[in-house]
Amino acid sequence: MAEILSRVPSELLVAESPRAGHAFRELREALLEAGPLDRRTCELIVVAGLATGGYEDSFKIHARRLLDMGVSHVAIKHAVMVTLGASSVMFEVARALTWVDELEAADVAPAT
Repeated sequence: MAEILSRVPSELLVAESPRAGHAFRELREALLEAGPLDRRTCELIVVAGLATGGYEDSFKIHARRLLDMGVSHVAIKHAVMVTLGASSVMFEVARALTWVDELEAADVAPAT
């Protein structure tokens, strides 16, 4: 299990250095707007890359964004699986699939 950060990494950066944090956010926004791909497609690419790198917290942040956009758990899993043999190995794919399962379980868990 990854170490859970108290806030999104970009928020932590803003707290330490507002100028750097805002510059980072502007860079990310500019990259998302730089080409013809829609935001959902860009986020699917991001989660695939984060899965390959093993970045659980960041993966879950971006996967949650996709779920909030109406993208299904199945589609996120597909984005992860297509990296197998191209940019990732079985362990990385399997691990990221469990992260999606954890998000899905949290989505169906009854509120306490």
